[in-house]
Amino acid sequence: MSDFTVIRAASDTLKSILETGITNSPDPQLNGVPIDLRSPKEMREDNNASGISLWLYRVGRDADLLNRPPERISPNQFRRSSLPVRLYYLVTPLVAKPEDRQTLLGRVLQLLNDHTQLLGADLQDSLVGSTDEFRVNLETLTLEELTRVWFSLSEPYDLSVSYEVQVVTIDSDGEPVEQPPVLVRTATYEQIVESS
Repeated sequence: MSDFTVIRAASDTLKSILETGITNSPDPQLNGVPIDLRSPKEMREDNNASGISLWLYRVGRDADLLNRPPERISPNQFRRSSLPVRLYYLVTPLVAKPEDRQTLLGRVLQLLNDHTQLLGADLQDSLVGSTDEFRVNLETLTLEELTRVWFSLSEPYDLSVSYEVQVVTIDSDGEPVEQPPVLVRTATYEQIVESS
């Protein structure tokens, strides 16, 4: 069961994984590099803040799961349908040296490849203790698609990758729907005979 805070909780979960493997790493190349949920543009406007931008740049509904049948919670009630969404993150290392950007990006790829399923102890914020489970996929955007994201930021293109988190479910806040179960089903059929 996920309420409206699930999007923030998914972001916090990804941030926690990256902080554990980068910010708090014993490796001196990585240690101390902050993970920031702001966009690259917001970070640059903040006195050229350095670190890794983990920016949620798009939220889309999952059309495949929209048609799931509603869950019956009692003999006469259905739970209102939840909204399944996919979250899209742009991950951008913002540090001065190009070689450090590549090192950080490599570490991000390694960490998120090791955490393609988020569940149990990985989950943060309002998801702690829940049975929710998410998949994290490296989204292979073309250069043109990535350029469009950067264009919308009014920023020059920078080395970055995109990740998709699926499927995050936002439960309805509405009361359950009263609907008695079908007790008797009747079906009829007729044979269509071609007349000559």
